[in-house]
Amino acid sequence: MACEDSTKHFLNLGSKLGLCVKDQEKRVLFQNDNSVKTCGLMVGQQCGKTCMRLYHQVEECSAISEGMKLFKGTEVEGHKVDALIVNDGQTITTLLYSLDEDQDKFIKQEAFFKQKGLTKSELRIMQMVMQGMTNAAIAEKLFISKATLKTHLNNIYKKLPASMRPSQVRA
Repeated sequence: MACEDSTKHFLNLGSKLGLCVKDQEKRVLFQNDNSVKTCGLMVGQQCGKTCMRLYHQVEECSAISEGMKLFKGTEVEGHKVDALIVNDGQTITTLLYSLDEDQDKFIKQEAFFKQKGLTKSELRIMQMVMQGMTNAAIAEKLFISKATLKTHLNNIYKKLPASMRPSQVRA
């Protein structure tokens, strides 16, 4: 991808992301338009919205609060999003990526997975994974054991590019 194309791609991605920057006291320092659409205008106020409740869960469970945490397929103020919360020790930055539920997206995903050779069962499992469902929830919904699901997932990941394989164990 040429530099000009990369810049256009980044700017387009920026138009899809909600960005909110808070100080360590959780006062909002900056919000872009998408963040305002999701959470309302919060600049100058202490944030108690969903992403900060998610961050609090990380904070109370972690010996070190600096770093980043991804919450896939979570609900923030009535919107389904992937949320990335980054604490650099000075600011807490939240990136929200809206998960639009349009049919076109699912058709493209299904075509991609079929091209990679996934079976009907594997397609169904991957759709649930892409929706952010946990292994336990998928196994329960499909009436299969977690061990059987893990076998399916291992078979699926063998068919997919390495970049699509999870970097950590799924719960």
